[in-house]
Amino acid sequence: MIERLCQAFGRRLCCLDSRPFHAFPSLSALTAGADAEARLRALGFGYRAKFVSGSARAIAEGLGPEGLCQLRAAPYAEARRVLCALPGVGAKVADCVCLLALDKAEAVPVDTHVWHIARQLYPHTGVHPLSTGDFFRGLWGPRAGWAQAVLFCADLRKGQKPASSCVGPCSVWWETLSSVCG
Repeated sequence: MIERLCQAFGRRLCCLDSRPFHAFPSLSALTAGADAEARLRALGFGYRAKFVSGSARAIAEGLGPEGLCQLRAAPYAEARRVLCALPGVGAKVADCVCLLALDKAEAVPVDTHVWHIARQLYPHTGVHPLSTGDFFRGLWGPRAGWAQAVLFCADLRKGQKPASSCVGPCSVWWETLSSVCG
């Protein structure tokens, strides 16, 4: 999806071995024209098309690239709150962005797979899906997000396929922040 997004909206960088490479699109490229959502749907983004174009528009018209970059210096709770206010961004995606792109090591992205790991490793705690992040922060402190990531990867290595992961929308956010904030 990221590659298709870059090809459709990003400027061409170079061509290696007859394969073109494109930059991650700017906010202006993602918000130009009224057909951005339709183009994203045609690229296979499905229900995400509305959220990608809506978030790009909300950032361009409100927060701005500078505000987006300033989230790195903001406290975790504030950065998460701002991200969750964007169209289609929930707690898991906000925590993925906080952990992977905003240097918030205490952010714990929780999906059903991570909750399953918590229940499996700590069965007597009665950890609840909505409190799994707090449980891990209490257990591992300010680097809880990375500790959770190690458990997640170790569990994947056992050959289990996760119910979901931080790849789709999170990687779009990481690429966006990387291209905007450097």
